[in-house]
Amino acid sequence: MKKFATALAFGVMLSAGAAFADPIANAEGNTFVVTYANGVQARYHFNADNTFAAQTPNGHISGTYELAGGQLCLTPAGGERGCLAYAGERNVGDTWTQAGADGTQISVTLEAGRAHAH
Repeated sequence: MKKFATALAFGVMLSAGAAFADPIANAEGNTFVVTYANGVQARYHFNADNTFAAQTPNGHISGTYELAGGQLCLTPAGGERGCLAYAGERNVGDTWTQAGADGTQISVTLEAGRAHAH
């Protein structure tokens, strides 16, 4: 389950962040809301100390993240580290669609503030 939860997080972060000077600046203090094709949602929070927390359909996960060499790497507590290519800037209020970790289309919104993923 930890590996699956990490895969969900990767789908969110492929398109998250700001310029590489502080790549996660727009995510810090805000919430990524991921809506899957079946309408189920997950909420992700990324912190300045390189930690993240998420409330997913499979429960709460937390761990660490790192940006290195154009890759975003997430390591959930007790889980396996995984890395994917990292892409461009998103701002609060943006909504976009992208392929999730399993290849299905997901909708992602960067909402102001924090809610539901401690």
